Amino acid sequence: MKIIGVTNRLLCENDFFEQIKLICKKNIYALILREKDLDDKTYEEFAVKCNDICTKNNVLFFINTKINIAQKLKIKNIQISFKDFLDNTNTLNLFDNIAISIHSLSEALIIEKVVEQTKQNTFLIAGHIFETDCKKGLKPRGIEFLKEICNNVKIPIFAIGGINESTIKQLKDINIEGVCLMSGLMKN
Repeated sequence: MKIIGVTNRLLCENDFFEQIKLICKKNIYALILREKDLDDKTYEEFAVKCNDICTKNNVLFFINTKINIAQKLKIKNIQISFKDFLDNTNTLNLFDNIAISIHSLSEALIIEKVVEQTKQNTFLIAGHIFETDCKKGLKPRGIEFLKEICNNVKIPIFAIGGINESTIKQLKDINIEGVCLMSGLMKN
């Protein structure tokens, strides 16, 4: 099962970039620089450093949402919301890998239809599956939601939200490509 690390520097007990180095040495598949609260200039500085660390460790590096920064830095992997996917279909052909967050089967089916036409290398991030501090107060969508997505689309699916050593066991029989982890990677 592939693992995608999702950053949150506020969870780090160590230096953020030292933590990124440790994460990348754990044989993760990819890293998404989330850090939504950073201004563009600071985000760009973080992106340069994280991309360098990922490249040295053979880890795919994804910019989250900021298409302009990804283009400026010539980073070919982007992670976006469903809305951003629909709003930017003309720009997305510039990317090698596109990760799209989804929260319903209808979103997944719309993406699959567009991707079939464009032949873009795309995967879905479905969530949030379990209770998580990142989405405090929001009811998780659960395992049945994840199964429904997996049973109805051909695009690779990564599960996100509240996934840890305990909850990951509940996903072993579901046909997912992998999982996205934040707390478990950023805190250790």
